[in-house]
Amino acid sequence: MMKRKEHEKGSRSILEPIPLDLKKKMYTRSPAKSRPGKKLHVLLPYDMEVETLTRLPGKSLMKFLCVSKIWYSLIRSQRFVASYYAAKPSRFIAAFTNSVFGKPERLFILSGEEEEEASSSSSSSSSSSLVANLDMTIPSVTLRHGSFKYSSVHGFLACSEGLTFIICNPSTRQVITFHCKANGTCLGYDPVDDQFKALTLLTSRYDLIHNPSLMCMHEVITLGRGGRVVSRTQVTSPPYRRMTVGLCINGFIYYGASVPNQTEALPPPPPPVFVCFDVRNERILSFITTPKDVLVWKGFTSLIEYKGKLAVVVPICLGGASSFDRFNLWILEDVTKHEWSGQSFQLPSSLPFTLGMGERMISQGTNKAGEIIFSPSTLPDRAHPFYVFFFNPDTKSTRRVRIHGVADTEEFWSRYGLTGICCVSFSPQHNDSIAFL
Repeated sequence: MMKRKEHEKGSRSILEPIPLDLKKKMYTRSPAKSRPGKKLHVLLPYDMEVETLTRLPGKSLMKFLCVSKIWYSLIRSQRFVASYYAAKPSRFIAAFTNSVFGKPERLFILSGEEEEEASSSSSSSSSSSLVANLDMTIPSVTLRHGSFKYSSVHGFLACSEGLTFIICNPSTRQVITFHCKANGTCLGYDPVDDQFKALTLLTSRYDLIHNPSLMCMHEVITLGRGGRVVSRTQVTSPPYRRMTVGLCINGFIYYGASVPNQTEALPPPPPPVFVCFDVRNERILSFITTPKDVLVWKGFTSLIEYKGKLAVVVPICLGGASSFDRFNLWILEDVTKHEWSGQSFQLPSSLPFTLGMGERMISQGTNKAGEIIFSPSTLPDRAHPFYVFFFNPDTKSTRRVRIHGVADTEEFWSRYGLTGICCVSFSPQHNDSIAFL
């Protein structure tokens, strides 16, 4: 950076096309005693070029694709995409749609920088704030209240609206939609082959009611370059009924399920399980035996990744209350042995948890400091502040964090025609990616 400033003080610097052969890269300078106004040519080493570009936002890099063919090839290369993904810090994503009957139908995606780990873990303040900026909107998308929310998978966001599956990258603004044969499709990523795949359970609950021993049929959709569907294959498994949204961790998709009794004369009902799907090998790897208290809320269960492992946050609502001040954290310690660990935590103050159309706080992950984040499932009242809560399992303390920019002004509601109850999803630790499908 000091050298660049010195050049700018002397005369103009012109960045010429950079050869990709690293061995041929070298600095080329004009003679020291050059006439005034003579151009100074500087060729940057490849490592310095990559180091500079990885510091830029993804939106800026998308504009630089038009600078030259050399820059286009560099930025779109698999090597640079991987370097950018590894170098960029994670961000939070806030996504919401207009109400069910609101017009126009639109999906809003916002993001912002997360807190530094040191400041978030050592801060004694019980309240702070972050800022979210609008990245993109996708028209003709709305989600029903209580339906499956958005999932963050290796830099991409995915959600399903009926039989339509939507995948987008907030950094590149690429949007892909394709048709599925059933509801509840979830996105998975294979880190070995760098491949995205979508999993859909085709066998319905109605089919299992009439034939409990019926093998479940799944469709696996493999996505290729340009967002095209490369293949559609079918996978079978023993019968089960899906209960929760899916979560992809390290190449495996997990979701809660119940296994139906083969005969009606077999009490008590079997315990719930977690289905484990191997994305790379495209097979149901196992049914993970699960304590019954883990999936007590069934479709309202919150699945998160906790320190690289599958975990479930279970609010404890006593006496039919519509709020909770305690919750259990269940962690899958050993996938092979089906071993779970459970911890119970007390919150300093209660949080809402209404299963109907009311307000409900859910957890969709943790920050880099390991704090469990609770966020509302719907936007607050019109033009009201949007708050999330950070719970520290070590200190047992809670912080309230305001996210500025999430539909918190009257001007935003009026401009985009927001009305009624708007479903919202808050995803911490979203990895910024400039990859294209």
